[in-house]
Amino acid sequence: MIRKTSLEPGAHSAAARSGMWLALCLTLPLPALAVVVASPVAGLQPVAPVATPDADEVWITLGADAFATASRLFVAGADGLALTRIAEVEGVVLTRVPRSELPALSARIHDELRRCGGYFAHESRAEGEAALARLASPPQGSAPAALPFAIDRPNEVAALAGAIDEAQILATITTLSTSFPNRYHAHPSGTASANWIRDLWAGYAAARPEITVELYSHAGITPQPSVVLTIPGTTLADEVVILGGHQDSISSGCSFNANCTAPGADDDASGIATLSEVLRVALAAGFAPQRTVKFIAYAAEEVGLDGSDDIAADYSAAGVDVIAVLQQDMTGYNGSVEDLALISDYTHPDLTAFLGELLDTYQPGLLWTTTTCGYACSDHAPWTSRGYRAAFSFESRFGDYNPEIHSIDDTVATLGGSAAHAAKFARLAVAFLVETTLDGSGLFSDGFETGNASRWSAAVSP
Repeated sequence: MIRKTSLEPGAHSAAARSGMWLALCLTLPLPALAVVVASPVAGLQPVAPVATPDADEVWITLGADAFATASRLFVAGADGLALTRIAEVEGVVLTRVPRSELPALSARIHDELRRCGGYFAHESRAEGEAALARLASPPQGSAPAALPFAIDRPNEVAALAGAIDEAQILATITTLSTSFPNRYHAHPSGTASANWIRDLWAGYAAARPEITVELYSHAGITPQPSVVLTIPGTTLADEVVILGGHQDSISSGCSFNANCTAPGADDDASGIATLSEVLRVALAAGFAPQRTVKFIAYAAEEVGLDGSDDIAADYSAAGVDVIAVLQQDMTGYNGSVEDLALISDYTHPDLTAFLGELLDTYQPGLLWTTTTCGYACSDHAPWTSRGYRAAFSFESRFGDYNPEIHSIDDTVATLGGSAAHAAKFARLAVAFLVETTLDGSGLFSDGFETGNASRWSAAVSP
C-alpha cells in the first residue's frame, strides 16, 4: 500500500489535517509497539512525555473498541510490547504506530470488528490532539441550532422521484466497476474514473451555464481529485447543501499491484451512481434551488477520508455556510430485513431524524432502522468533526453490509444485477435535495396532508 511522506515546507497544509494514505483491510501480521507520551488536551489523563515520534511513526486517533482490539494483538506480538493509550476523548483514543503497520492495523480492525478504516492518521501529536479537542468541545459551525428547512414540497419531490430510473443507476455502477476496475486513489485508473465522473456530470449540466463542474485537487495528499458540481442558489446562495459519496475503490492486499482488480461496485460505485441519477433527473427537470447545492465525488476515502477531510477543512477555514450534508456510501446491497439504515453515531441527530421523516413521508412502505458504524467510517465524519450537520444513509444494518466489499467480488453480480435497492436511496436523496434547498411556504396538494398514502406515491400513482 502507499504511505504519504512528510511534506516539504510550504506544501499543501491540508495534508496534515487529512492524515496519512491509510491502506484498509489488508491481511498482514501486526507487530508489537510501545508508545508513552503526555497530552495537554483538557480533561485527558496525562502520562510520561517522550520525544517527537520517529520519522517512521505516525500519530493516529481511533475508536476505543478498535484500540482495544489492536492492543490485544500488539501484546501478542513477538516482543511482548504494548500499544499505549496516550489520551482519550469521547471514546476516541490518541496513540502512535509505525507507518508501515497501518495496513496491518486496518486488517485487524476489519477482521475483528467488521469495520474498515475507523481511524484518522495525523502528521503530528498536535494534529491528533486537535482532533480530540474537537470531540471534547465540538465546533458549532455556522448553522443555526434549528433546522432551517421543513417538509413542505411534495409536488417537487414527486416530480423528481417519479423520474428515477433504475436502469440509469445500474449503467453507471456497471461502467465504474468494469471500465475502471481499479479506482484506487493512487492508480492511474483512479484519476481516469474521476475524469469520467466529471464528464458525466458536465453532460447533465450542459444546458445550464451557471452550473460549474471542477476537479478539486488535493495536492500533496493524493493524486486523485475530487469532483465537485455546484448549482448556485437563487435567493439563499450563501447557504450550501452537500450531497456526496466517494469515488475510489480498494481491494484487500493488492493496492500496490498495478494489475489489481478492485471493482467496488457497491463500495462505492453504487453511491456515486445514486447521486448521479439524482443530479440527472433534477437538471432534466430544470430544478433551480434557492440554496446552493454541491454534488461531490470524494477522492481517497478508502485511505483515510483524505478527499472529504481536505474539502471540509478548506470550507471550514473559508467560513462556508454548509447547512446540511448527506453521505451516500454503499447503497446497492440489501443485507437486512429493513430496506435501509440511518447511521446514528458521528452524525447530526436532528438531520438524521429529518431523513427518517423524509422516509416516513415519501416512502412509507419502506422499513428503516438506525445503526452505528464507528469512528471515521465514511466521508460524513470530517464534516461532523468541524461542526457541520451531516447525515448518512446506509444499505443495511452495519453488521449486515455486503460481505464482498474490498475484494474482487464486489461486482454488479453481487448486487443481483439490479439497482432496485439503490433506487430507494435515490428517491430519499431527491427528497433531501428538494426539501433542504427550497425554502418557503410550499403547500401540500389536496389530500396529501392526511391519510396513510405517501405524498410521493399519491402524486405519481396513476
